[in-house]
Amino acid sequence: MNIRYTNEINAVDWQQVSKIIRDIGWGERSPEELKSAFQQSSFTRFAYVKNDLVGMGRTVDDGKYYGWVVDLAILPEHQGKGIGTYILGELEEDLKPFLSTMLTAAPGKSGFYEKLGWVKQTAAYIWPRSEKQKRAFTENC
Repeated sequence: MNIRYTNEINAVDWQQVSKIIRDIGWGERSPEELKSAFQQSSFTRFAYVKNDLVGMGRTVDDGKYYGWVVDLAILPEHQGKGIGTYILGELEEDLKPFLSTMLTAAPGKSGFYEKLGWVKQTAAYIWPRSEKQKRAFTENC
């Protein structure tokens, strides 16, 4: 499979980004809001198979000390093919100058990050926006 990676956001089909977010179970996010969020992100990566967007990732940071991987999303039918690993590696490289790099794993995805050397924190917290979100991020605590 020929996968093309880019950090170019000008040619992104934001409808496809919205579909990926929905297909992985993160709910509905409007294409316009996603475009705005990615434009304000420090670093971005997109993965394409042929001309179809199959995954993406992005970061936010404070410019010096703290960088966060805030989205890493791969279409379910393309997971397990190294796409997420590649995108995450690129974002890790982008965030190397920062003192600390963090992320919040989607429920059920901790093993993916741990396999790649990420270490689970013992004192990370979330301010839940709903009971569903609270359950999703605290079930195994």
